[in-house]
Amino acid sequence: MNTVETMPAMNHSNPPLTRHPPGVRLRPATPADAEACGRVFWEAFADLARRHAFPTEPDSPEFTGEMAAMWLSHPGFAGLVAEGDDGLVGCAFVDERDPIRGIGPVCVAPAAQDAGVGRALMEALQARCRDQGAPGVRLVQTAYHYRSLALYAKLGYQVREPISVLAGQPPAVSLTAREVRPALAADLPACDDLCRAVHGHTRGGALRDAVAMGMAVLVESGGAVTGYATGLGYGFHAVGRQTEDLQALIGSCPRILGLGILIPSRDAALLGWCLEHGLRLVQQSTLMTLGAYREPSGAWLPSILY
Repeated sequence: MNTVETMPAMNHSNPPLTRHPPGVRLRPATPADAEACGRVFWEAFADLARRHAFPTEPDSPEFTGEMAAMWLSHPGFAGLVAEGDDGLVGCAFVDERDPIRGIGPVCVAPAAQDAGVGRALMEALQARCRDQGAPGVRLVQTAYHYRSLALYAKLGYQVREPISVLAGQPPAVSLTAREVRPALAADLPACDDLCRAVHGHTRGGALRDAVAMGMAVLVESGGAVTGYATGLGYGFHAVGRQTEDLQALIGSCPRILGLGILIPSRDAALLGWCLEHGLRLVQQSTLMTLGAYREPSGAWLPSILY
């Protein structure tokens, strides 16, 4: 069972919902919207990256279409679309597989930006999370996009952690007394216990999907599970008792998927180790939270959701 330690519910005293921008309508997304959502997803992030001279976060328009299709066909995700007179101008998604929700991506077509579409999508998703009784919400914000950071701050999100995105070939290293192997369904309770010890809540929905897909790995030390990862890359998270557990997971990974792995910048030991072993810094991001949050106790890697 996915659990959260005793935490206060999300604050319901947020400002009332902003009126939708003129001519824009919000509605739940359906699988039939996947192609249009994928297109807006790509165009929004590609335009942002070009204007700031950074690498585009998603791999390609084909990738964004595939991701939108996957989310909109998965019962653990929900999406919203914003429609104008000429079609879809924005979309946003929320991961509902676990008690703590993860919002993202929030995408607005370049021609429709700065008109309140992003705020309307965010407020609608936050209302959904509150109505469902979610104790907290997380998102990872692209640090160079100052407007999105300002929007999230106005909506009540707090900055919790600077994140360094590292790319490159993982170092082929192994650590003494630590064994890395694929995670199996029988390992799920131990992994949940570990995540609960580090974060105060589990991320069992994401972990179970990763196990079913054959992507999850774990590290054992002294006969106990001391770390796991749903994968290594932009869309995956990991937890460990110690920094060495994450080093073992990274060192056993054949390649990093997506833009890079997300390293909490305050974990100087892990960040320094990765850089010393040839990974390179490509971007900064920001973990922001609304509602319940506990400072992690242990080592961890967020995904692009949290």
